[in-house]
Amino acid sequence: MTKLILLLPGAALLAALACGGGGGGSTASGPPATVLAYTSPAADAAQWQLVEDSAASTTTHLVLDLMAPSGAAGIGVTAVLTLNPAQARWSSASGAYATQTLFQNPKVDLASVSSDQSQLRILLGQPAGTAAVTYGDTPVVQVAMDLAASATQSSAVTLTATQGGQLAGSPTPGAITIQVGTLQTQ
Repeated sequence: MTKLILLLPGAALLAALACGGGGGGSTASGPPATVLAYTSPAADAAQWQLVEDSAASTTTHLVLDLMAPSGAAGIGVTAVLTLNPAQARWSSASGAYATQTLFQNPKVDLASVSSDQSQLRILLGQPAGTAAVTYGDTPVVQVAMDLAASATQSSAVTLTATQGGQLAGSPTPGAITIQVGTLQTQ
């Protein structure tokens, strides 16, 4: 009987901890963030890069430009970008989740955000068979995000380009690697 009595308090403690007892809920700690800061990757004309558009960004609304390597040309681009929605949320860049000015009509503009706000999927370009566009110094795609209301100060925000592709002249994209800078709340 003594063994049973000793086991019951231990089992009750394990059950309480498994149900979240004793520790309360998981909440953000620290003061609320007021700034969403981005540091662009080191300039490299041979790489695809997400760089900040400082003229279009504010302290809580960040606009990023996808820049192509020097001399690159194509009929479109695809990308999947992910971030931590507890710190930042995808938002509108000039009225849409992803915008561009390089590709002319007829054009394909598809950009969607996952229901949990963690992922932005982009397909922008012209139909196969149209002439390739030289990207030059014009952003291929522009995306934006806003500081989340739940964001706390001094938190690194995970921002990644999990997939990327360039439509060089056929409807099948060739893989590209997109360099991403660092994102932080302040």
